[in-house]
Amino acid sequence: MFSISEELSNYQPIDLANIENKIGAIPEDIKMATELYNKALSEMGNKNEDIAIIALKKAISLYPDFYEAMNLLGLCYLSLGESDKAREQFSRVIKLDDSGLRANRYLNQLDGTSEDDVKKPSNTKRRSKPASNLLSKVATGLAPESKPNYYLKYIAGFVAGILVFLIVWLLLPGNKPLIIDFSGLLGKSAKYQAKIEELQKEILNYDNLLNETQTALKSADEKERQLQDRLDQFIVWTNNLRELDKLFYEGKYKEVVVQIEKNLSGLDMPDEIKKEIDAINEKAKPKSIGQFYESARSIYNSNSRAKDPAKYALAADEYRMAIKIIEELDEKPNYTAEIYYYGGKAIALSESPNKQQADEEAVSCFEKVISIAPRSTLANYARARINEIEEGIAIKH
Repeated sequence: MFSISEELSNYQPIDLANIENKIGAIPEDIKMATELYNKALSEMGNKNEDIAIIALKKAISLYPDFYEAMNLLGLCYLSLGESDKAREQFSRVIKLDDSGLRANRYLNQLDGTSEDDVKKPSNTKRRSKPASNLLSKVATGLAPESKPNYYLKYIAGFVAGILVFLIVWLLLPGNKPLIIDFSGLLGKSAKYQAKIEELQKEILNYDNLLNETQTALKSADEKERQLQDRLDQFIVWTNNLRELDKLFYEGKYKEVVVQIEKNLSGLDMPDEIKKEIDAINEKAKPKSIGQFYESARSIYNSNSRAKDPAKYALAADEYRMAIKIIEELDEKPNYTAEIYYYGGKAIALSESPNKQQADEEAVSCFEKVISIAPRSTLANYARARINEIEEGIAIKH
């Protein structure tokens, strides 16, 4: 039986600091991919598979040969019950890496096949591809081979600087101040003077290296902060996406559209999340028209006695949302004329944002009714409402 928790125990975080101490600098894309992989492992341990999936997808996009991340992504999908997606990931590892034994074992377990039942290929010719595991690539020296280890060089520089200082100090007479004239002290020997100048140049070089190190550390801190900000943003937007999914499957299509069209519109969101939200919005819009219409009719009818313009304005806004969605669709609902007619009445009675603009918008709605159903009873009512507006007669509830 496939045990997710048992398989997860075989995955350990990658110790970047230890690797860098051994081989030197690691390329930024691989370093960031590794940090995302470690983040995903942590989230899997906390049962946050959704966040782990997002982090792993980003890691694989940064480093396409990250087979351990692909295997872990497959386990994430299995944990969520999405076996087809898991199978796709394991197959991808086997296709890219001939040595993908772990992915092959996962597929065998998904198919219900034991390892003994799997026949080993005999003389099958497969394309040879070098191992691309992240740690193996890092271990072979992703840092430039022609350069020594950066950090060891900096440490050696500091030690050399201290030794130079001690040598110069020992050369000074006891009754002389620290700041001396080297040319006066050693003027008789051009050899010593040249050596001092050489040492001074080395000290200057080490100072420059120290400045470069400090700049690199600041850059690394900034990149780490940016990465954390992006992960935090993913977490927030993943929660928003989960809430929209919940509303959609509860049949609350109107609430989904309002959230996306009004509350989330114009906000900066990750591209992956935006695609998912746009897809939900496109599915919810056609289903939401009826709910907007029912909400608008309910608000309008509840105002039959009070005839409060503010309440008519609320109904008008609901009709406007329904009309906006209808005009985006190729296939209109069979009650489109009713939405335009009653929407026109609500807009006219709201006198919002002012009476003139409300009357012009209402006339446009009534003309739409006549265009959609020219011989219908609603078309006759629409013509009567247009005449009332043009003659300055107040429209009745």
